[in-house]
Amino acid sequence: MASASELVATIRAWAACVNEKRWDDLDRYMSPTYNQNGKDYTPESWAAHVREQVAPELGGDVRINEDSILVDEKTQCVALSMWFKFKPKKPFLGFEPTGRDVWLIEHGFVWFSEGKLSKALFVINSDHMRSQLSSPNGEQHIPDLISEYPVPKAEAPLSRAKLEETYRAYVETVNSRRTKTDYAKYVNQPEAALNNKALARRIVEDTLAAIPDLHVKIHHLIADEKSQRLAVWLEFRGTPVKDYAGLVADGQTVSFIEHATYQFVDGKIQRIWGVMDLDSARRQQRPSKEQQQQQLVLGL
Repeated sequence: MASASELVATIRAWAACVNEKRWDDLDRYMSPTYNQNGKDYTPESWAAHVREQVAPELGGDVRINEDSILVDEKTQCVALSMWFKFKPKKPFLGFEPTGRDVWLIEHGFVWFSEGKLSKALFVINSDHMRSQLSSPNGEQHIPDLISEYPVPKAEAPLSRAKLEETYRAYVETVNSRRTKTDYAKYVNQPEAALNNKALARRIVEDTLAAIPDLHVKIHHLIADEKSQRLAVWLEFRGTPVKDYAGLVADGQTVSFIEHATYQFVDGKIQRIWGVMDLDSARRQQRPSKEQQQQQLVLGL
């Protein structure tokens, strides 16, 4: 079993291979069969995917920039956040190239087998990219990066087990519709806590108002005692009763994924960095030809 430091070193070496285009070195860090978002690759076929599909989509180059890494040594799993900055050279997400830089934020979980990457789940913030591409005068859309937020000092840090227990209790307040009465039990300064620069409480309330039967399921979770941070892979399922975030009230039940990282301070959530794959829910409602053409081939 690889140590936490070895897993982090492997992730960084893998990223360096991509950044430096050392494709022949990838097999040192990847299992013979690597599964990403449900698709199987060999190190060679994954390199070809990046070289022939991802790089052209990003304007001809790829550079992985590390944002955050949390490690679960027991399960040999890493929660990873990374960012890219690129200039599209062809139509991207339905928008023509503007010559301006676009930020791409990607979050996910990576599992290891015998110290090598064997499986990964990634999600991309497509809505943030659309906002950048649609800006008329090239306004800046600087992302809320985890790495730019110093770990706060805590007077009463939680153990790893207690972080997980507290978070599961927080999710249960959403599923049992107790957010109005219990939200403050789990969130520091409820009226100030942010999720990607937006008020976290308002996001929860708006989502529940639009999808009253919403159910949240925790699939994967990593808690880090030292930083008091927790990363999670969630599945949301429900039926919209009014238009919301590109979803329509057509009676169709949808499901979508979120990857989120939470900062805890003294036992309560202080800040959230969440990325939702709302495109997948929109496709379930309206799988138009135009939407199918806009799907990203990205994923690293």
